[in-house]
Amino acid sequence: MLNIHQFIADDSGAVTVDWVVLTAGIVGLGLATMAVVSAGVENLSGDVGTQLTSQTITSSFGSGLPSITWNGGTSQEYYDYGAGLAPGNNGATYYWAQQAASADAPEGFNFDNPLADPDTGQVVYTSNDGNYYASGGEVWAVGDYPGTPQYWGA
Repeated sequence: MLNIHQFIADDSGAVTVDWVVLTAGIVGLGLATMAVVSAGVENLSGDVGTQLTSQTITSSFGSGLPSITWNGGTSQEYYDYGAGLAPGNNGATYYWAQQAASADAPEGFNFDNPLADPDTGQVVYTSNDGNYYASGGEVWAVGDYPGTPQYWGA
């Protein structure tokens, strides 16, 4: 009988039982957290994957010049348009030609100071900040423009 009382009074295995219960509780909390968060993480990882596959990586640096979409004509084409609207009236011809050229100015450029390049026959647009010229679908810094733009008008 003495052995039974000693066995019941012995508490050396109680710590093991406590650790088993605590570990089971922590594992249960981890599983519950994973169940709540996994849908959001899966959605976010799909969005990241889509974004990464749609990225374009360039292996060279750009020129630093603004890019433009060219939809303009030559100075002669604009002049012919103006002459068609105001035949025989040189001032009105240039007015209408300049209006048409202004309407075709690339984004970020204007034709407020109407210029044309006599060597190429292209109108020359000036950037809104005054640092660039655009002509014939290309862009140059004002100091690097290869031609000599001249006033274009009556």
